[in-house]
Amino acid sequence: MTRYLFHLIGLFIWLGLAGCQTVVSDPIPTVNPAQHIIFHNGIVLTMDVALPQAQAVAITGEKIAAVGSNDDILAQQRADSVVVDLNGRTLMPGFVDPHTHLFNDAEQYFDMSLPEVQQIALENGITTLGNMYVTEDFLEEMQQFEADGQLRIRTSLYLVATDNCGKPFDDWWQQYPPSRNPGEMLRIGGVKLFTDGGTCGAPALSYELVPGEGLGDLFFTQEELNELVTTIHNSGHQAAIHAIGDRAIEQAQNAIATALDGEPNSLRHRIEHNSVIRPDLMPRYGEIGIIPVLFGPYPLCEPFGPPPPPEYQSWEWPYRALFDANPGLPIAWHGDDPFFGRIRPLDDLYSLITRNEIGKDGQLCEGQAWQDQHTLTATEALKMMTINAAYALARDEEVGMLTPGKYADLLILSDNPLEVDLEAIPQIEVWLTMVGGRVEFCHDSQQALCP
Repeated sequence: MTRYLFHLIGLFIWLGLAGCQTVVSDPIPTVNPAQHIIFHNGIVLTMDVALPQAQAVAITGEKIAAVGSNDDILAQQRADSVVVDLNGRTLMPGFVDPHTHLFNDAEQYFDMSLPEVQQIALENGITTLGNMYVTEDFLEEMQQFEADGQLRIRTSLYLVATDNCGKPFDDWWQQYPPSRNPGEMLRIGGVKLFTDGGTCGAPALSYELVPGEGLGDLFFTQEELNELVTTIHNSGHQAAIHAIGDRAIEQAQNAIATALDGEPNSLRHRIEHNSVIRPDLMPRYGEIGIIPVLFGPYPLCEPFGPPPPPEYQSWEWPYRALFDANPGLPIAWHGDDPFFGRIRPLDDLYSLITRNEIGKDGQLCEGQAWQDQHTLTATEALKMMTINAAYALARDEEVGMLTPGKYADLLILSDNPLEVDLEAIPQIEVWLTMVGGRVEFCHDSQQALCP
């Protein structure tokens, strides 16, 4: 299993759900700053610890104006308000996927255009994402996509400092400083680099997954990685470091600690994947302030290799232990599409809670008993996929939580993922997706919910 992505060639297929709406090709209309929308009579999951659940939300222009009880929010109704009765349905923040390849792999893997793959993401509730492999040519393509008024998902671009085999590119990314303008649809988020195998070579482990095949591939010495991460840090970019095996994770932790030199992690440097974590490395995330970004699904339907030896099972995808070792740390999820399952965050939510997987054809693949130790609660998983993921993108002041002043990026679901039977989570449907107060997807059967 830990030989992540080593056998992914057979997964070059489109894995999204069939859409219900025609792809938009016209430029996005501007939201009227005076518009006033009220959603009431619902279950509002806010992700705000001060008010975890409410009944109603008011939106003015692009932003949330108020969250509270039906009486409090309906008292704000104006003559021109659009009032939507949720009839007990669930409203929550849009899913934030801080590590995906949806846009850069749209044509190669999905055989889709950028608008087409974007539409699939919106239909499945993704409102903000981080695109994790951006070359200079693709940066220009995305900038043009936004300039043409086509970008409808808030997108952070991560410029590549190395290829997937760890070969450094030149310093082209230093010409493009990161941007942090609130509400922007396209920003340069940071710099991506690879420290161990996955799509090239094998993850760097402390043990042999298969006897005689070695310990995997580290692409840098510690000194080389320290230098590169320090350069990224000094440029003001966030580092997003691919590290699957425990030896790579240790190197990445050391490199970030070196770059920070005892200072807080204000740029929110991240480690991506974190698939095999040695127990002594667990608390170091919180001690250094590193943001771990973790896979949603555990690949069971099409395993990429043998399971770990029994004595190392507690190291593999050890999410429960990672949470317990780092209370208060904003641990985030990622979908890493197109490499796992369908483009469907609700499938990944189910996998985080159960360690089962919903495969590319919708089939259920059940986890092994040893994986039960790694499950999370539904509340923990939802925060990973919303406010914690927004934190990983440095967008938590804008999105990921339903509180006044944040952008109205939200979903209406057919059921409440915190209350339904766990096995019913994959059947939950997205009925509305809103980005910045604008309806970007409305299910054909639920037009009454869409202002």
